[in-house]
Amino acid sequence: MAANKRLFLSLSEDDVLRLDCLREELGMNRSQYIRYVLSGQQKLICPSIKYMDAVKRLSSIDLSLRTIVLKDSVSEEDKLAIYSELQEIKKILSSRDTFGQVDQKLSKEE
Repeated sequence: MAANKRLFLSLSEDDVLRLDCLREELGMNRSQYIRYVLSGQQKLICPSIKYMDAVKRLSSIDLSLRTIVLKDSVSEEDKLAIYSELQEIKKILSSRDTFGQVDQKLSKEE
């Protein structure tokens, strides 16, 4: 296997911004993206990788809301509203299984 060679590249500010935008869409750093373009690959990147930051943030919000809902001071009506809105956000952003386990206690299909 040949040793990696360092490459120094000069780009305009606009080209750097475009490079960063394109590589972020695929969840790659600059080197990975340039190798990807040079390879001519046409692979599809899974949405959960493309939107990893959004998935992480939503998971954190989900955990925080579940903690709030466990408090005795929260009414049943508010609990249902929180869960309902959270499920709606999950549907909008991606498929349900991307964001973790389904809470079996909330399932009405019993």
